[in-house]
Amino acid sequence: MKSVMVTTASALFLPALATPAIAQEGDTELRQNTVTVTVQKREQILRDVPVAVSAVDAERLSDLGLAEFDQLARFVPGFEVQEQSPNNPGFVIRGITSDSGESNIEPRIAVFQDGISISRSRGSVVELFDLERVEVAKGPQPTLFGRGALIGGVNVIQAKPQFDFGASATAGIGNFNEVFGEGYVTGAVVEDQLAFRLSGRLRQRDGYVESVNPNEDDFNSQDMVAIRGSLAWTPIDTLRFDLIANYQEDNPSGTSFKSGAFEPGPGLSTEAWEPTNLNSFGGFLGGRKLGLERDVTGLTLLTEYEISDALSLTSITGYRDFESSEVFDPDGFDLPLFIFAENAEGEQFSQELRLNFDINERLRGFVGVNYFDETGSQEVPLTYDERAVQAFLGGFVVPPTAPPVDALPSTNLNPDVIALLGTVPLKPIHNEVFTNFGETQSYEAFADISFDVTERFELTGGIRYTSDEKTSGLRVEFPEGPSNLTLAGIFVQDTGGLIEASDDFDDVTYRIAGKYELSDQINIYANASRGRRPEVITASASNPSAGFTTLDAEIVDAFEAGVKSSLLDNQLNLNASVFYYDYSNFQTTEVNDQGLLEPINAGDATAEGAEIKLSFEPTDTFALTASYGYNKARFDTQDGAPFSGNKLRLSPDQTASIAAKFIIDTPLGDLSLVPSATWQSEVFFDNTERDLISQDSYALVNFNAQLDLNQHWFVSAYATNLFDEEYLIDAGNTGDAFGIPTFIAGTPQFFGARVGIVY
Repeated sequence: MKSVMVTTASALFLPALATPAIAQEGDTELRQNTVTVTVQKREQILRDVPVAVSAVDAERLSDLGLAEFDQLARFVPGFEVQEQSPNNPGFVIRGITSDSGESNIEPRIAVFQDGISISRSRGSVVELFDLERVEVAKGPQPTLFGRGALIGGVNVIQAKPQFDFGASATAGIGNFNEVFGEGYVTGAVVEDQLAFRLSGRLRQRDGYVESVNPNEDDFNSQDMVAIRGSLAWTPIDTLRFDLIANYQEDNPSGTSFKSGAFEPGPGLSTEAWEPTNLNSFGGFLGGRKLGLERDVTGLTLLTEYEISDALSLTSITGYRDFESSEVFDPDGFDLPLFIFAENAEGEQFSQELRLNFDINERLRGFVGVNYFDETGSQEVPLTYDERAVQAFLGGFVVPPTAPPVDALPSTNLNPDVIALLGTVPLKPIHNEVFTNFGETQSYEAFADISFDVTERFELTGGIRYTSDEKTSGLRVEFPEGPSNLTLAGIFVQDTGGLIEASDDFDDVTYRIAGKYELSDQINIYANASRGRRPEVITASASNPSAGFTTLDAEIVDAFEAGVKSSLLDNQLNLNASVFYYDYSNFQTTEVNDQGLLEPINAGDATAEGAEIKLSFEPTDTFALTASYGYNKARFDTQDGAPFSGNKLRLSPDQTASIAAKFIIDTPLGDLSLVPSATWQSEVFFDNTERDLISQDSYALVNFNAQLDLNQHWFVSAYATNLFDEEYLIDAGNTGDAFGIPTFIAGTPQFFGARVGIVY
């Protein structure tokens, strides 16, 4: 495809801020009416879909250098992504956050990769490379995305093998010792029958928060490699198989959970973006440094069979596996107080069969069934120096400076323990481990039908029945026996082995929508839908004797109306929508007295808002896109509710973005310039609505330039966070439970250069 505004052969390349990519052949434009989406399980131009969906195609991703979900989200109104690390993301759609790593808790937001659910938090972050597009559908999508689409869905659609040969390669360097490489090759193995595609990306960059401790690397680095291989087989014209294998490995340094109270060293600042002094101690997990080790593997088989002009059968078969181990210092300073890890793993298999139909050009839709099987676990080893814990909880360790641990009392000072047992020495190393387990088998049947009442008026209705068989498990153990400080556990209590609970649940979700064509250029739509997050069977590691409880299913009833238009002879696309959501049985988490997150039912919540997005392309050498989102998401005011009247976490009331593209003809070739900026209002990082645990409004400015030297070569340069804005991506965290919240700095200014070739 050509550049969105240049038709000469010398402009086959698109600029990118962070990851320059090569355009493919075609005539795709930035204009939204030309973007094809499949959010309704059939190909449609975006203007014809009666759903608030943002489609970011390969050209747009390349123009803005969007290589990761958190970068993408800044340009999609109503969509936020917080990424503490590739292992710990938070996806947010219109105020609702999905970020739990517990294996027995369902996601709220469905994340898919070519129709295969990758929603489980610790495996959901995938590199956005060699794609066709990313679709973000907002609002409950029960019949379109299925389980987990309580408040919306994200579908990453990967580039498929082509029978014509094509290849590209890009390499680059940047500040913080960045090394970058990516490429793909595709072509026929057997003419018109068998084709292949192989692609990959490598990203490495040093951490941007300096480590004072010489035994730890600088924090928040990047160290990622992702590869994808795929085959396409078309034994006959009406039948196609796509087999896709994905592998991604992440090994970044630790996340900078920095204390806002304790200095990292004499005279050093407690600001999140200044050097920090975090540490692992006691030979934790064999002497592991702080940081992440994560592997994600996926295998997908897509089958498309055109039975006739009116009927087609689709099969989506998927297997997915992830393993991750992340070591982090939750107290945020150098005292050997706490050291935690999270070892998560998950395995899933899914199979969907769907029959699409299109009858007499008036009745169209699909019916289908789906099977989903998932098992997973989340193990959390905890190590404490009992001397430091006693001194800290007893008030002997006071900010801003912590004394050496050897200077702290080394015996239990509790008078009751002394009276009972005499002098009890405290252990420099005490270990506790708790593990939660989850198993789900789900059976679903669904249907979604659209009918043209008139040539301009279309009605759509969909329904999905879901039946879940769920088992939750919990095990807490003390590998070296109980603590000498409490004579039991410090923050969790031994379960005496594995405890489990099982139950079955079922429910029906639905959607209805109407679309009316005011003219050939303007469509209006309205929809109503119900989303559901399944029941949660849970037990507390800090109080397992209370047994398992079941939190009610979380229900969202949503209402939306909007307009989608293509004006001024397709030079201007303007889309706008308004919405209202009503949440029941809002499942969230709060930190208990032992410092552990546990699920609770926080009551009800509502959200109301509006979104607008425009694309303007008046000439072949200039284009402008902009968006604005307003979302007032609040817990209802209720007596006794834990967060009554508060704003929902990770959800700014307002967001905005703007980007322009200029093409300049130079003697060396076409020069593309793409400035962009994003802004968001104040955001709270938990549901308590405290100023301390928040980030004021801020804006980020990016810029890139690319020079297309000829039909095959290009060079480019980029800068993100051009003015080096200092901001937080999170605050509070585990340390907040002990009165010492920690803070994570956002990315500073990054810049670099690339060179690439394409055939």
